[in-house]
Amino acid sequence: MSWSIHIPAVNTLKLALGNAAHEQALGHAELNGNKAIPIQGGAVSLTGTLKVPVELFNDRNDKDAYGIIGVPPKTLDGSSVEPLFSPDGAACWLKYAAELSAEANGQGHFPFVELSGGGALQVKVADYRHHAATQTLEAALGSDVKSLRLPFVLGDVQALQPGDALSFQTCVALKAGVKVSWSAISTSLVAALAKRLAGQLVFELKAEAGASIGGTVSLQDEFRIVFSRPKDGGPFRVSVRKATSDAAAVHVSAGVSLEYSSPLLASILSAVDAKVQDALKLVEGLEQGSLQPALLQVAAALLKQLGFLKSVEPTVSAVTAAYEELKDFVESVVSGSLKAGFEYEYARSTEDATLLELEVPVEELAGAHGAFVSGDLASIQRRVNDTWLRRYFHMKSVESQRVWGLGLGWRDVNFASQEDRRKLKAVVQHASRDHRQGPRRYAFLGARSYTSSGVLYGKTSRWGLDFSAQMPRFSLTPSADEFEYSFFAQSQVEDGLSKELIQRAVDGATVWGAVRPEDAPALVDRLFRAAPAGTKTVTRLDLRVDNPSFRRLLAKLGSEPAFERNAFARALARALPRASQPVRTSLQRREELYTPLWDAYLKDGAKDWTLDRARASVAWHLKTQAGADGFVASHWEQTGGTGTFSDVLVQSSRYGGDIGSQPYGKVYVFWRDLLDKLIALNKAIHSEAVIAENDSTSAVQQVFTALDDLACDDFRVTAFVAWMDQLAIRWKLGSGIQRLLQVRVGEQEFVISHG
Repeated sequence: MSWSIHIPAVNTLKLALGNAAHEQALGHAELNGNKAIPIQGGAVSLTGTLKVPVELFNDRNDKDAYGIIGVPPKTLDGSSVEPLFSPDGAACWLKYAAELSAEANGQGHFPFVELSGGGALQVKVADYRHHAATQTLEAALGSDVKSLRLPFVLGDVQALQPGDALSFQTCVALKAGVKVSWSAISTSLVAALAKRLAGQLVFELKAEAGASIGGTVSLQDEFRIVFSRPKDGGPFRVSVRKATSDAAAVHVSAGVSLEYSSPLLASILSAVDAKVQDALKLVEGLEQGSLQPALLQVAAALLKQLGFLKSVEPTVSAVTAAYEELKDFVESVVSGSLKAGFEYEYARSTEDATLLELEVPVEELAGAHGAFVSGDLASIQRRVNDTWLRRYFHMKSVESQRVWGLGLGWRDVNFASQEDRRKLKAVVQHASRDHRQGPRRYAFLGARSYTSSGVLYGKTSRWGLDFSAQMPRFSLTPSADEFEYSFFAQSQVEDGLSKELIQRAVDGATVWGAVRPEDAPALVDRLFRAAPAGTKTVTRLDLRVDNPSFRRLLAKLGSEPAFERNAFARALARALPRASQPVRTSLQRREELYTPLWDAYLKDGAKDWTLDRARASVAWHLKTQAGADGFVASHWEQTGGTGTFSDVLVQSSRYGGDIGSQPYGKVYVFWRDLLDKLIALNKAIHSEAVIAENDSTSAVQQVFTALDDLACDDFRVTAFVAWMDQLAIRWKLGSGIQRLLQVRVGEQEFVISHG
């Protein structure tokens, strides 16, 4: 198999490569003949088929279709091309490219070819040669043609010089291993179990049971794998990148394996009954089929409470079968969470984004080359040293907890500060090289979070939203109905353990719908007793709405205006800050007393609601409706102190000056605006309205804008979540809306969900 280079008659051959007189496209290269690559049980035959231009890159503005030469982006966020090399006036690159036909023969399996033992597809290869800008074009071409290389040949990769690169692109069944702490997926698992139980589940993670879950993610898509060598004598660098596909299909799958001693299964069983002291022995006995009669009875009772054991008689076979069903259930939930998270991240990394990058020691290249060429990264991950890994786009997601569905990643703040983050970005993926007319799909990433922390605040508080709108498939004319929509809200507090902290966290969980009011007192006692007072504690509330439920919610919005307004009034009443006043200590009391006030406010559209009116209204209402607590509560509200009704209006609903007749109308305005935008999105979905890539007036981006306004204030976020909880109950949205409370006290972690 040999290369040939065809250069038309030009008058620049004697000029230095760095000379601006050169055209980028110099000529074309051909790869003649064929080459067989042996695989286990067969072979793959590579045959040169097409002519592709030879290109020169000697200027930072030169564009490389493969993204290997270019200008690095200012921030590496997965949505911009990340080149390996950039012309700097001292170095230039010549690119020799060709398209090959790969055909499988025999019974072997080659990931490039979808059908084992047969089939054919196209493979694009390129050889990038580094040259000094002072070398002439003629000399560079003359030296390169003697040793042009292929990435499939180990010797060619080993011969790479500093600044050189070899790449190939094709449809690959890429396999990557993922190993994460199982506590990271506890929220998804607890929500699924709570749904199955149709009740509250308090899931306690044991500190001594730190373990991980190993999984494999498989992606079938168009990828570009690049071999390079940054330094003379140094390690080889291998990059895996997304590439523009000629086929509009992406397939993602995930698999998980649980070890018999997994503390995850033991924690599930012990979560059902706190009196179970040695659930790990139960798990080991169930795996080995050696449970003693007494433990068999315990296991049967636990599995029955989880809904897995149906048999009346707890026989060994029945209990074992129920345990296997539990394992399958756990593996299914974990795999589903892993797959959903991977898809969420993957949809937001565009063509030429680097998914994985390794530095392979010189002595290890021979053993790893075959796995790289076959796309089997999972086998490499099982044997490589962690120091090989330079970048892994999924790893950052695991750390920020976005991987398990939707989520928010916040960076730590160490001193008194306020952080207000805003991000909206549309990532476009193309299914052909015709970016104007070809199939494409969008993934919008919009997140808003707010942080207050440090000495001046006494604690760290964070809250935020993440709205996902992404197309699972490619389309020639993307429209609103082709998107999948989902929503995530989170509120987090970090402080020393105290009864007040836990009471506020559990109270918030009742507002969000994660805990039933009648279960709150016992839960407060259990969490407060988990560790000594002052222990570092993190409380977190999550709300997640999946695509089917979000669409059902959209379809119902506007259908019951009186109920929707009153439901928001109840939500506002529930969301009022918990205080020592008896009228504020419980969710039920707040809802009973303050809903009429908020309903009047919403009916009036906040018109003419001044502070004097607000204080007078709430004072009179409490004095006449709050019974024995009315007089003290009325006086407290009239002070306008922290947490009072009027204080909430000032902090959460003021425009920033007296604007017309709504000086304190922001609470009403944000709700009305968001409601209108969500109704408009539903209309756009049903009318199949076309969504342009960067149209800020589109129905999708308008929802982002409205949610962006919502997240400025934690009271508004809480009220909106409480409103969605009311709507979910009324419209029977069911398990599509997940609500969780997560409390980490020292080294212990609790996850609470009401299914």
